[in-house]
Amino acid sequence: MSKREQIILGFVALAILYAGYNYLGISEKHSRIKTEEELTDLKNLMVNVATQVNKAVLSDTETFLIKRAEANWKQDPFLSPGVSVKFTSDSELSELSDQGLSFTYSGYLETADKKLAIINNMEYKVGEMLAEGGFVVRSISANQVEIGVIGGKNTIILPLEEVKVFSLDKNR
Repeated sequence: MSKREQIILGFVALAILYAGYNYLGISEKHSRIKTEEELTDLKNLMVNVATQVNKAVLSDTETFLIKRAEANWKQDPFLSPGVSVKFTSDSELSELSDQGLSFTYSGYLETADKKLAIINNMEYKVGEMLAEGGFVVRSISANQVEIGVIGGKNTIILPLEEVKVFSLDKNR
């Protein structure tokens, strides 16, 4: 065995001995409270911290935020995965939902000055009314389109859906 290998094995042996001493040897794992005086000091510290926390005065903003967080939500902002979205009867969109309208955002085209979205195989730009329903295109991006009811404030966000195009060319 070369000198270099002996030195490396020596360091490995020292590391193993140190690990054995550190983990298996006689060492005090937890510091213990040795006197009754230290115990009373710790109890007094806990009481002081608790009273200081209880004395803290909340600002108006913090009070408002806490009240707002505790209040019941009128509409749940989170949707459960896998649950289909249906409009309630009191919504302005309920009639359109009952008609079974569905929208598919399948393409995006951007030129120097225009953005076009392909929704249900028709091209639309921002502000145009959709052929179905009374919806208008509010905004267009490469990943999604935002549409809404004309004159309403509720919006629907349509994500881009990839559509497979089949070719008649046998080389592809």
